[in-house]
Amino acid sequence: MSTPSSKCAKKSLPPFHKENKFAIIIRSLGGNMLNRINVPAGLFFLFSLSGVYAETETVLKVHSVKKGNTLREISKKFYGAPDRWREIWEYNKYIKDPHWIFPGDDIIVPTYREKKEEKSVPEKAENLIEEQITENPEVFIAPYYKNERDPIDFKYSGKIAGFTEEQILHAQFSKVILDVGKSDGIKKGDNFDIYRPGRKIYHPDTNEIIGILIKRVGSVSVTDDIQDISSIASVRAAVGSLAINDFARKAPRQ
Repeated sequence: MSTPSSKCAKKSLPPFHKENKFAIIIRSLGGNMLNRINVPAGLFFLFSLSGVYAETETVLKVHSVKKGNTLREISKKFYGAPDRWREIWEYNKYIKDPHWIFPGDDIIVPTYREKKEEKSVPEKAENLIEEQITENPEVFIAPYYKNERDPIDFKYSGKIAGFTEEQILHAQFSKVILDVGKSDGIKKGDNFDIYRPGRKIYHPDTNEIIGILIKRVGSVSVTDDIQDISSIASVRAAVGSLAINDFARKAPRQ
């Protein structure tokens, strides 16, 4: 089976650089570094290209593969041009053969837009993650900083610390122990979405880890069994089995 051909030249992407959580490198279209500025991390945490006409920024998005999807089809959806499929493949090198992608795969798609005017106060990464969750609550990208004590830049309320019963599958109607309680303001009926870190995202040029896919794997609701630093919650929904150290992020009360 032949590999799809493309007349589109390979885009030269500026290497990722982290000076702090909001650092990126500005480069000209010719590739010369102009300066470094501090900008928001989160959904827009990669890099910018500065040119004669307009400065653009790269925004990574997640596309969940549906039955019948191909990289060419995804390229046409996002770019209006199927021959730009290699730009997508650059960010998904775990795909060994571009002919073979499968339903349920989460494909990273680099998109480009004119850079917004810089705000006097940079947006926090958390605000931009909220924007992603609003767009797609099932999966989003969190920045990753390997030299940080907690490298995944994702704020959560607590974690699953254990289970009330020994079971092979901890799914709907099971009970989990959260490592948050009265001292954290937890009340009966509080709902939490449960998230789990997934695949690492690599910069196509430097091969450095720049992000982590975070997937929602379930939701739980706190019971009346609340201690000072822990609480028992019932599993409302789960994709497979929940696990110790899954992230618990407080959800709005319904």
